[in-house]
Amino acid sequence: EEVADLHKRGYRMAIHGNGDRAIGSILDAYELALKAYPRSDHRHRIEHVQTATVADLDRMQRLNVAGSFFINHVYYWGDRHKKLFLGPERARRISPLAEAVDRDLLFTLHSDCPVTPASPLFSVWAAVNRITRDGEILGPEQKIDVETAIRTMTIYGAQLNFDEDHSGSIEIGKQADFAVLAEDPTAIDPEDIKDI
Repeated sequence: EEVADLHKRGYRMAIHGNGDRAIGSILDAYELALKAYPRSDHRHRIEHVQTATVADLDRMQRLNVAGSFFINHVYYWGDRHKKLFLGPERARRISPLAEAVDRDLLFTLHSDCPVTPASPLFSVWAAVNRITRDGEILGPEQKIDVETAIRTMTIYGAQLNFDEDHSGSIEIGKQADFAVLAEDPTAIDPEDIKDI
């Protein structure tokens, strides 16, 4: 009811959902709100989307729900999820980015600062490599390419915040917010991206 009320009043919502049961509950609430008060460009999102199932991602696509994946989780806690919490099969699907790309979902990456340090290039590195602290590749089939990872930190972030007309890409008429990097992240060894 609360989600439906906020949706009806025009708010864009971002709800924290790490586990698959939480993600399913959030999608239930969004779906009920959208049925009661249809709105195509709501840009509601789920924060973390850690253990989204294939069915969850299909539903996100159908409802046009965005995601903000806590990709740094793969590096910092991927080994523990594999060995202790989720097991090998479920852990390899933490932050299923390739499946999100396959569904053309709008999504961003985040560090959940101060849980992990805020470093856009580290998040890009984590999404492209999916390397854990122990040096394992967790879910290689969920890797995404460098350009897509950079877009999640720039233009997709602007889109998620209804600000794509003013920021997110370098174009005439937009804010001149950009960084000059020492190396081209699309041209170097992907494992070196975090060190640029």
